[in-house]
Amino acid sequence: MAKKRKKDKAEVEEYEFTPPEFDEKEFLKKELTDIKVGIITVVFAIALGVVAAAVTLANDDLVIIAFFVGIAGIATLKQFYAIVKVDTTEFKKKNWAGNIASYFFTFLAIWVLLMNVPFADHSSPKVEDVIVWVNDGAKIVGIEYRYVETSGNYDWVSLDPTNYTADNLIHASASYSVNITAKVTDNGNLATVVISGVSGSIPPTDMSSEGAHRFGFTVTGSELGSALTFYIAASDSEGNSVVFHPNRSITVLSP
Repeated sequence: MAKKRKKDKAEVEEYEFTPPEFDEKEFLKKELTDIKVGIITVVFAIALGVVAAAVTLANDDLVIIAFFVGIAGIATLKQFYAIVKVDTTEFKKKNWAGNIASYFFTFLAIWVLLMNVPFADHSSPKVEDVIVWVNDGAKIVGIEYRYVETSGNYDWVSLDPTNYTADNLIHASASYSVNITAKVTDNGNLATVVISGVSGSIPPTDMSSEGAHRFGFTVTGSELGSALTFYIAASDSEGNSVVFHPNRSITVLSP
């Protein structure tokens, strides 16, 4: 028995692990092929991303068609590989899954990139932080258009609520200066900021830049009627526009 154990031990000690042969040329060939396929896939995705962006820019209503351009790319990926002479006979499921994922996310990235600034602008300007500054020669008090939680609506609110309300600040007097200001921004190139509908006979007028994206327009109290009503229309170089329209006017008191 001891002799048998000794023999088994010798056999175990004599066993040597022999690693499989490493074919360096075959490995490099496979790596280069994978890189080539990856580059071809990305180029194909970029081309269709540009097509999708062009379709969307031509007409915003065709965005679903632009999306299906990307889907069509997935469906024709195998045929495209054949055209550019990529051998797919040894492709496994993981190869197809990886290439399709690479294609689709590249397509989406290019499409989204080309649909935004600086390539395109589909967003309207924003008109916010609207404040009417009232100067009676002795003091300056602001009236801000903002959301009021107690009422659940937007309204004109005095910035000095202890002493004034929004409706007892402006008087129809030449001694009163009323400066209507607003912050107007755009993610592209802002083209015009026009105020119109101002009480009295004041025609639509370009608002003046006051710096830091703020625009203003000044009238005297005597130019107003019994209420201050106005609209601010802003547009950008791509034709996107927005109109600020407060839900009520501000009372103008008699001189």
